[in-house]
Amino acid sequence: MIKWWHQMMKRGTNTVTNQPFFQKFTTANKQLYQQNIDLRNAVLRGPLGKLITPEEIVIEQNNQFYGITVADVLVATFSTYQKDTATVRLVSFAVDMSYQYQRLGSSLFRWALDDFKKQGYQQVSLSARASAHEFYLKQGFKDVGNPTTNQYLGVIDFDMQYMI
Repeated sequence: MIKWWHQMMKRGTNTVTNQPFFQKFTTANKQLYQQNIDLRNAVLRGPLGKLITPEEIVIEQNNQFYGITVADVLVATFSTYQKDTATVRLVSFAVDMSYQYQRLGSSLFRWALDDFKKQGYQQVSLSARASAHEFYLKQGFKDVGNPTTNQYLGVIDFDMQYMI
C-alpha cells in the first residue's frame, strides 16, 4: 500500500478522490489560494495571534504555491519566490494538523524540488521557526549563521539553505 501511495504521489494523479494530489498554483486560483491562507492562518499564524494581513497578501501576489489536496481540500502547502537567479526562497510551509507526521510535508518538498531543478535553481533558502528546524534538517537543509528573533512574529528563526 505504501509503495503504491508513493507512486501515485510522484505521478501527481488523483484517480481516487481521497488520495493526495500534488499541484502548483498561483494567487489567480482563488479557491486554492483562499484554502492556502486559511491553512497558514490555522497552523502558522493563529497560534501566534497574528493572522495574515492584506498587506502580506499583496506582497505574495507573484509567488508560486505548491500544495497537496485530499478530496479537493488543501492539506499541505508552501509558497516560493525567486530570491536571485540561483536561489528560490521557500516560505510559509504548513501542513494541516490532522495530516502531520505522515510524510506529506517531506513528499511535497521532494515533489517541488523536481520543479526547482527544472527552473534552474541551484539552492533553496528559508527561515525556519525553532519548532520546524528539525524537520528541515531531516530534509537536508543546513543552518546558515546563528538563530535570530523574528520581531514581527516573536519567534526564533533559523536561516537555512538546501543545495540542489
